[in-house]
Amino acid sequence: MNIKLRATNLIKKLQTNNPHEIASDLGIDVLYLDLPKSIRGFLVRVLNKKIIVININLTRTAQLVTLCHELGHVRLHPGYGYYYHATGTRYVSSRCEREANEFALYLLSQSRWDGLNTRLWKKVFAEKQPDPKLVHRILTELMEHDGVC
Repeated sequence: MNIKLRATNLIKKLQTNNPHEIASDLGIDVLYLDLPKSIRGFLVRVLNKKIIVININLTRTAQLVTLCHELGHVRLHPGYGYYYHATGTRYVSSRCEREANEFALYLLSQSRWDGLNTRLWKKVFAEKQPDPKLVHRILTELMEHDGVC
C-alpha cells in the first residue's frame, strides 16, 4: 500500500491539507471531549456514521496529530475503530497503527512546521517503506514542540 500516494491523492481530491476540512468533506464528525489521560483519541462508527473523538486536554498540536492519525485509520482501515495512546514514548508495533502514523506524517508534511528537525522528515520521505519507529519519533517530536502551523 502506497500510503504517501493515498495521502497526496486525498489532498489533491479535496483541495485542502487542513485535517478539519478533510474530516468535514468526508462527512466525519470530530468531537473534542474530556477523555482519560491514556487516550489521545479514537474513531468510532455510530449508526454507520464515522466519528473521531479527540481528547480536549491535549495541546493543539497533539490534537492535530491525533486527528491526522485517526483520518489515516478512516482512509486506510475502513470498518474498524481505533484509539491512540497518550503515552508519546510508547511505540505500538501493529500494522494498522504504523500505517495510520505514516499517513498522519504525510498529511502533516503538507503544512509548515518551523523549528523542527526537517532532516528526519526528509529521511522518511526518501524511503519507500519508512522506519515506523522514526515516523513515531517525528510525530512525538511534533506533539512536544506544539508549534501549530
